[in-house]
Amino acid sequence: MPVFNWVALKPNQINGTVFNEIDDERILEDLNVDEFEEMFKTKAQGPPIDLTASKQKVIQKGPNKVTLLDSNRAKNLAITLRKVGKTPEEICKGIQLFDLRTLPVDFVECLMRFQPTENEIKVLRQFEKERKPLESLTDEDRFMMQFSKIERLMQKMTIMAFIGNFAESVQMLTPQLHAVIAASVSIKSSQKLKKILEIILALGNYMNSSKRGAVYGFKLQSLDLVKNSTDRKQTLLHYIANVVREKYTQVSLFYNEMHYVEKAAAVSLENVLLDVKELQRGMELTKREYSMHGHNTMLKEFIAHNESKLKKLQDDAKIAQDAFDEVVKFFGENAKTTPPSVFFPVFVRFVKAYRQAEEDNEQRKRQEQIMLEKLMEQEAMMEEDQKSPSHKSKRQQQELIQELRRKQVKDSRHVYEGKDGAIEDIITVLKTVPFTARTAKRGSRFFCESALNEEYHY
Repeated sequence: MPVFNWVALKPNQINGTVFNEIDDERILEDLNVDEFEEMFKTKAQGPPIDLTASKQKVIQKGPNKVTLLDSNRAKNLAITLRKVGKTPEEICKGIQLFDLRTLPVDFVECLMRFQPTENEIKVLRQFEKERKPLESLTDEDRFMMQFSKIERLMQKMTIMAFIGNFAESVQMLTPQLHAVIAASVSIKSSQKLKKILEIILALGNYMNSSKRGAVYGFKLQSLDLVKNSTDRKQTLLHYIANVVREKYTQVSLFYNEMHYVEKAAAVSLENVLLDVKELQRGMELTKREYSMHGHNTMLKEFIAHNESKLKKLQDDAKIAQDAFDEVVKFFGENAKTTPPSVFFPVFVRFVKAYRQAEEDNEQRKRQEQIMLEKLMEQEAMMEEDQKSPSHKSKRQQQELIQELRRKQVKDSRHVYEGKDGAIEDIITVLKTVPFTARTAKRGSRFFCESALNEEYHY
């Protein structure tokens, strides 16, 4: 069960308190302690504890125990020892034999924090010198007594940690080195990327021709500026993407020639190379231990199976370093001030922005096509409408009204002056009754009489 870090009263402080009148054991009889234990137990635990006996032992034997270690250090050591569930003798023997089957590597790494200090060793040796009984020491002190007697203790635990982590380290470092190699080589050798940069350089020089002289190249950080523009809808990168699509189609998929760039952008090459050197030192330490201090079988098998793997990892590290130095120099940058975490993200951002510009251009093109189709459809409808009989009839009606108005002005002098409102009456009739073209050829007087009697024809 996990520790409940309360501050306990001493036995002689119980009298006269509430705790002298309560019976906690009766409460435990009423509760389902198995369920409670299952709910709160930690991963590493021993057999069930007799609480009554435990309480008596603490009271009876607690005062007789002697601790030589710092209280916090002793408590942390106790927690660490409980994790493995082994006796001090088994733990010390496992370290002597480099036995990672008995002692998990994570436990060994935790145990490395408890390497005995000079002062602790001095106190422990003095206790032995005085021939005091070991039984009077706490479990942690007794463990530390045996632990401190292991020869080359820290060296052996370091070798165990190296061996236990070797496979995982190689598995973690190899893909990172391969990503840097692939990204460096592919970027340096990409002819399509070179063409894109050539287009950018040409357009940039043209834009600056009136204010600045021509340049022969630009820093990679300039690629971030290509996607910026005063026009929010159309940037220089949109224009470049259009130029590439129309004039240089063969390089439009330049980004397909760039491999593992995103993965390489996440690599800290400096740390990877340091880790490889650490593995090299670990292997040298292991080989020296094997040759100088007894031919341990476990060390022999490890060296035989993994020395070649380390050699390959070292070769990959050298290739990655050289390939990256070359590509950085190829683009006019300094490898010392431009690590992979700075160099490769420039291309990641540029490719992302370029592909977005391509998508924007396609979207704009689709919208323009839709607008054009709508406009053509409207024009076709207008032409069709003009050809329809109803449209023709309306046009004839408008022409007829205009003709009648002209006739009214011409014949107004023939209208009998005593007939007040004659012209207004004729106009009223014309507005309310439609006419055909042939009726408009008659004289105004006969036309009006005919218009009142004839049926309108379309």
